[in-house]
Amino acid sequence: MALVALINGACVSPSPTPAPPTPTPVVTTSPDGKEMVLVPAGEFFMGTSDDELAAFLQAHPDWQAEWLLIEQPQHRVYLNAFYIDRTEVTNAEYQRFVTATGHAPPRHWIDGQVPAGLTDYPVVNVGLRDAQAYADWAGKRIPTEAEWEKAARGTDGRAYPWGNEWNPNRANALDANVLGSAWNGLAPVGSYPAGASPYGALDMAGNAWEWCLDWYAADYYAGSPLRNPQGPADSDYHVVRGGSWFDPPAYARCAFRYGLHPRRTFAIRGFRCVRDL
Repeated sequence: MALVALINGACVSPSPTPAPPTPTPVVTTSPDGKEMVLVPAGEFFMGTSDDELAAFLQAHPDWQAEWLLIEQPQHRVYLNAFYIDRTEVTNAEYQRFVTATGHAPPRHWIDGQVPAGLTDYPVVNVGLRDAQAYADWAGKRIPTEAEWEKAARGTDGRAYPWGNEWNPNRANALDANVLGSAWNGLAPVGSYPAGASPYGALDMAGNAWEWCLDWYAADYYAGSPLRNPQGPADSDYHVVRGGSWFDPPAYARCAFRYGLHPRRTFAIRGFRCVRDL
């Protein structure tokens, strides 16, 4: 157990060898017409290593080690290739879906319409079923937890989409220079281009939490499949990833995972979609 190794001062595993960034092909899909970026097939390091855990606890003495053990053990995962939305789904995109299908709009919209000035902001106050309904309409699906993490961090095990050091100018999180919003602290999608992931995905750290397809289990990594994992068979919660404008940078790490009831809606929860090749 990583925690025992840290307490006893044992040696920790070396960090993964950095890999060069992947080129960023883009495809436009229909009917939502949203840009997507390619995440090629192959392995990546999923989760947090022992030395990363030790370094984090040294820098954040107020955190308890057991809070991070749900990100362990770090393990290699192979994923088939897929495309992922470059940004979170916006209010304008979700409005087209609501208009076309008659699906209930988010509860903060006014008379079923996007509030003025928020068309380019991520849609929030949507539950997992709402996100899945949108994805079905758009010919896509919600990403698995593993797909989300690989799209965010690439193959070199980086802590944040852009690298290993937190930078408040690359993500909309609690200590960042929030660009300003007409509603809460959200920012328009794509406002932090310098925070792009190795594959060109934006806003994968901060702004709005994002739903994943997997049910949540704190101990899932101990026995998860090494190829295309889909999460545990069932649970009371589903995985959300990425942190939000309302949360500290530690929550915006690529490996951070959290569970939320799929019917709960919050002003800091949104989503993006993926599509198989």
